[in-house]
Amino acid sequence: MSDLLTVVSIIEAHDDEDAEAAQDDYQDDGVDNQFVLEIEGRIVGVTGFRTVPATDETYWLSWTYLLPEYQGKGHGKAMLLELLDMLAALKARKLFVKVSDYQDDDGKLYDSAFKTYQSLGFVEEVVNLDFYDEDENQHILSLDLKGQAAGEGDDVNVIEEKPIIRFCGLLEIAETDGAYTFSWEVKDTKKWFGKRNFTVEDLTLGLSAAQESGARKVFLTFPSNLPLIHQPLQAAGFEFVGCVDDYYEQGIHEFHFVYTI
Repeated sequence: MSDLLTVVSIIEAHDDEDAEAAQDDYQDDGVDNQFVLEIEGRIVGVTGFRTVPATDETYWLSWTYLLPEYQGKGHGKAMLLELLDMLAALKARKLFVKVSDYQDDDGKLYDSAFKTYQSLGFVEEVVNLDFYDEDENQHILSLDLKGQAAGEGDDVNVIEEKPIIRFCGLLEIAETDGAYTFSWEVKDTKKWFGKRNFTVEDLTLGLSAAQESGARKVFLTFPSNLPLIHQPLQAAGFEFVGCVDDYYEQGIHEFHFVYTI
């Protein structure tokens, strides 16, 4: 935590909004499993990882940045390789990272990071169009840390579940301009009667609130083993974007949906 101001300044050299969001993240969620890169006593980079609750050994890559003058010299890749060794020691299964394709007059801001991830074996799984802003998309990449063969998870016996899902909030997604989502929860009830799942009416109510709040798009994600979600989502006008493979555990993916207002 004593390195916080230095780390924020490194991120700020690339993006002011990312720096502000990162500072909030460190202060809210702490700095466990967050690391700095030092060269000759100077902090020049930052990286780390966060665990994903309710998953089987799934992790997200945290804020990963280098001072601009240290880029293109192999430091970023070396920093990530050391981080991957730490994850291997934890027996991590999959590591995910989100990358923006924001472009200014000098080109794509995160292009070098994107290429570094690909050189380490990350593969693109989902692209959420216009996620951060108009014409600024979100790319979700993953790295299989256990060498799972493609398609091997298809043989896993996945049990479909039909929990009682209720929406409980509307919020603008951090680091975006006008991208919203609904928070939801599983209700613990033993009632035999009443609706078992959210309805088209529930979605319509949420979409109306999102529109009143100035939303451009509404993004939702759900586990792949919930068969009751598809009919109301489709009827309400949500489109299926794609799937993040084996996100929750082997054989249970994360489905992504979007509604354009």
